[in-house]
Amino acid sequence: MRYKGLTIVLFAVVTFGFVFGFLNYHKKLDAMLGKEIVQASTGDFTVSPPDPDKEGKASSDTDEEVIVPSLEGLTKEEAERELEELGLVPEPKEEYSDASEKDKVFMQFPSEGTSALAGTKVSFSVSLGINETPAVEEQIIVPNLIGMAKEAAENKLKDAGFNVGYEYNPSEHYDEGFVYSQNYKVGAQVSRGTQVTIRISTGR
Repeated sequence: MRYKGLTIVLFAVVTFGFVFGFLNYHKKLDAMLGKEIVQASTGDFTVSPPDPDKEGKASSDTDEEVIVPSLEGLTKEEAERELEELGLVPEPKEEYSDASEKDKVFMQFPSEGTSALAGTKVSFSVSLGINETPAVEEQIIVPNLIGMAKEAAENKLKDAGFNVGYEYNPSEHYDEGFVYSQNYKVGAQVSRGTQVTIRISTGR
């Protein structure tokens, strides 16, 4: 009886340990499965670091060097097409040029034959032809010459950019050799080179 009772107790302990271990295993298994389901639904996955060898091969394509072609004499469209075929970025601008044919490229940067990476910007100028806009004449102001001696008035006009004309008449108010009148009023704006006539007294 004594050994029979001990056997029953041992069996009970072994059975309890087995059941406890089995339940604990299932509990851990359920927890792991639940975590994987959450990661799958949220997309929270660990991404492996990129392979440096593969990355190096991919980036080396952008470091390709090309030779900048000559664009002189091409139209804007022709220059853009040639640059784009080489992987370069065209930057056209239009400017007046007295020496270049209209609608043709006459200047570029970087210059022809330069080595450049693909993606480099190449600026070039397309001629608008000769600038036919008339030049604006410079305007100068007529000074006050009345009461000045002939030579002083003459020098003042020439220094300011005027041509000088003369008239000689008697004057009751001014001595001989002094300006008593002028053909442009004081403060008038006229083109450089305009002739201002001074009227000089010959005396009373």
